[in-house]
Amino acid sequence: MKKYIFSLLAVVAMTLNSTAQSKITETSLEVDGLCGMCKQRIENAAYLPGVKKVNWDKETHQLDLVFRNDKVSKEEIIASINDAGHDVKGAIASEEQYANIHGCCRYRDEGLRANHGLGDALCTEEKK
Repeated sequence: MKKYIFSLLAVVAMTLNSTAQSKITETSLEVDGLCGMCKQRIENAAYLPGVKKVNWDKETHQLDLVFRNDKVSKEEIIASINDAGHDVKGAIASEEQYANIHGCCRYRDEGLRANHGLGDALCTEEKK
C-alpha cells in the first residue's frame, strides 16, 4: 500500500511540476530600432508584468523574451512595443506611434539608417 501511495504522489508531483514549467515561455521577436535609446525604449515597453527577462540586440534587432504566459501574452508584449513606436516583424507601429520616437531613432528613414553607423553620438536627449 505504501508503495502505491508513494507512486501516486510521485506522479502528482511530476504533473504539477510540468504544469508550472509550461507557464514559462521563451521566444524571440524581430524589432526595428537603431541605437541605445531604441534599446532602452524597446526593453521598457516589453517589460510588462509577467515578463521575466528582456534583451534587445541592436545589431541583429533580435528581442529575446522570457515571460509567464499565464500573466501576459506575446500579443500584449508586441502591442506594447508598437505603442512605444517600434515595428515588430508582422506588426507595424502606427504613424502616430512612430512619430513620437526620438529623431535619431527613425529606423524607417533609410538615410538615417545608413549614417547611423557613425555611432550613438548622433543621439541626444533633445527631440530632433
